[in-house]
Amino acid sequence: MKKFLFILALAAALVACQKPDDPVKQATDVSGVWELTNVSTKASVGSVQVSVYLDLVAGGSFTLYQKIGDGRYTVFKGSWKLSEDDLLSGTYEDGKAWGPYEATVSGSTMTLVTAGGKEVDSYKKIASIPDSVTSNTY
Repeated sequence: MKKFLFILALAAALVACQKPDDPVKQATDVSGVWELTNVSTKASVGSVQVSVYLDLVAGGSFTLYQKIGDGRYTVFKGSWKLSEDDLLSGTYEDGKAWGPYEATVSGSTMTLVTAGGKEVDSYKKIASIPDSVTSNTY
């Protein structure tokens, strides 16, 4: 009986001495509808207005509406994924890859940074892509 109590006390002491588990990293949630609010690119866009809306569907598909200057929006579709290291990347329907971008979300703002931090794009989360965009495409 004493031996059993000793083993029980030893087991309890070992459990009590264990370090707490490292906190589980919360996955960054990039899914949703986003509007580009700030862009820094290698190529100078000068006074040309750039407008981008991005719908990242939770299942891994995306639709991107892009307009550079005047005219209509060009629609791009494909798939996306977010790695455990919060690297966002994807593939357009034509097979061309994009990314990776380091993705961070704070409140209703998503920031995408290229490798080396040379390009930074900021997006704000919106409820839906406006009809004025979806009805003005090529």
